[in-house]
Amino acid sequence: MIRPKAYAGNILRVNLSTGDVDTVPTEDYVQLFLGGRGLAAKIYWDEVPPGIDAFDPENRLLFVTGPIAGVPGFAGSRWQVCGKSPIHDRFSYCNLGGSWGAQLKFAGYDGLVVHGKADRPAYLWIDDGRVEIRDATHLMGTGAIDCREKLKEELGRSARVVATGIAGENRVVFASLVADNDSTGASGLGAVMGSKNLKAIAVRGRGKVEVADPEKVRKLREWLRRDAESRLTFILPSLVNPDKAKKDVCYGCIRDCMRITYQGVSGKKGKFMCQSSVFYQTRAQRYYGEINEVPFEATKLCDDYGVDTHAIETMVMWLSRCYQAEVLNDEQIGIPISRIGSREFIETLIRKVSHREGFGDLLAEGTHRAAEALGSKAQELITDYMTWTGFYAIYGARLYLTTGLLYAMDPRLPIQQLHEISALIIRWIGERMGAAHSYLTPEVIRAIAKRFWGSEIAADFSTYEGKALAAARIQDRQYAKESLILCDFCWPIMHTALSEDHVGDPTLESQVCAAVTGRDIDEQGLYRIGERVFNLQRAILAREGHRGREHDRLEEFNFTIPLKGDFGNPNCTVPGKDGEVFSRKGMVVERDKFEQMKDEYYQIRGWDVATGLQQRAKLEELNLEGVAEKLEGGGLLA
Repeated sequence: MIRPKAYAGNILRVNLSTGDVDTVPTEDYVQLFLGGRGLAAKIYWDEVPPGIDAFDPENRLLFVTGPIAGVPGFAGSRWQVCGKSPIHDRFSYCNLGGSWGAQLKFAGYDGLVVHGKADRPAYLWIDDGRVEIRDATHLMGTGAIDCREKLKEELGRSARVVATGIAGENRVVFASLVADNDSTGASGLGAVMGSKNLKAIAVRGRGKVEVADPEKVRKLREWLRRDAESRLTFILPSLVNPDKAKKDVCYGCIRDCMRITYQGVSGKKGKFMCQSSVFYQTRAQRYYGEINEVPFEATKLCDDYGVDTHAIETMVMWLSRCYQAEVLNDEQIGIPISRIGSREFIETLIRKVSHREGFGDLLAEGTHRAAEALGSKAQELITDYMTWTGFYAIYGARLYLTTGLLYAMDPRLPIQQLHEISALIIRWIGERMGAAHSYLTPEVIRAIAKRFWGSEIAADFSTYEGKALAAARIQDRQYAKESLILCDFCWPIMHTALSEDHVGDPTLESQVCAAVTGRDIDEQGLYRIGERVFNLQRAILAREGHRGREHDRLEEFNFTIPLKGDFGNPNCTVPGKDGEVFSRKGMVVERDKFEQMKDEYYQIRGWDVATGLQQRAKLEELNLEGVAEKLEGGGLLA
């Protein structure tokens, strides 16, 4: 069998229950599903029974790369972990950076399928073609970061490690995965790893990725580097000492992004960026009256214990409201909620949750379940800041409209899809406030919307018109991107300083795919793969209980509580008609118009409008005939 270009050629399979290790050819999957999320979704569909619990040994933990992984200069060495999530009770995923994914590919594998449960604590050691299931008893009870460093001492600093912390060992439902460069993965898949008695996976590879067209790859890489230098800016979070912050990049990055490593006064150092750098910042600053290093320490605590900062952020919001409403107090729960913002509070909260101590055992099931256990008064304190998954309701439907469909159709916070809209609009806001390189005029914004979202009116956030098509276009592009897998900070390239009209080029992803793999594929062909993967995931969710239109919904607060602000956009400023400045502050989603938007969306998707269920004709059109057969047999097609 001839190995396709850019792929390692094999998918590694490890059954922890039996100790069996084998491989299957990657080529069996990539023609239809490309890699990444597509590869994982196909294996999951074939192998994971729909009725099982997330912690059942029959659940698969899928570590997957895409064809761009290991190729420098494209920011394409992201990797995903997929499986049934204990938070969502259905198929879900997370996306990580750093270098672990590239090393897996260098070791000869495009993916890793973990099945079963070890009868004692174990870790995997993948050293090129040698794969061992080793005893991990000495690693149990250690944090994810500590575990990683201990294994690197044992195996050599060139090894790359992904581990779960104490929270994962104890099956905290929002337990995370932590890898080198402090890359983290959510969706509770750290708890799934813990349920399999798998503490860590270490990998080292010495291979390389062979591309199909080296000259085309070189030219694309050069253009992307020049474009990145014109677009990307290095932004530090609010730190005590910026001199202790250093740029940090993932393998194969286009150029430095906002990813940094910070070293605190305690000597600890690690990744400190995005939501995880600010989730405790406001409360700590309010408590101490100044900016200090407590937010950094809080982030490192979450990383080492292996808990998701998104889940902790909304949990702290809820606990604060419970304290103010006299629903809970320090003595009742053994956590100093009267001192939210302090080092003592966050340390106690994370420790008790991770060890499932006392009230922490209830919190370890997630904020929604904790509120349900306490009764209606506690539930009423969850207002407009939390989605059903327990995440902060960021870049929401009341502000961007299109994102309502993105939220309604995905099993988790669809952050890559949300960024396609929010990153552009926040950049537009920045330029209106006098940022350098201002070229995002109303005319350019409308031109970008037409090219990327299907119509100029898609960039008019005073109307629901054009938003259904925009949502479908975004999903197809992002699901293809999540199969390649390309970094969300860099892709898609929607605007550029290098062209006269400043409109980005959505054909670049397919050009990179073709140059690296040798595959004859264009922009629409790549989107077709994204549409196929999206429909396969929809079929998985249907098999796991999602009932189309009935479940394609938003939290009630979107329709009833006026918008106050959003992340990076406190004034709720968006382009309106003809690109004029428009504010959605104080607005809600209009229920009837949202339902009309769903009608239009289902028509675009080729699904049944009345039920939102998939139809055989569309699945067959996407070469998913076998999926259609199984759905029809279960009464899950319209």
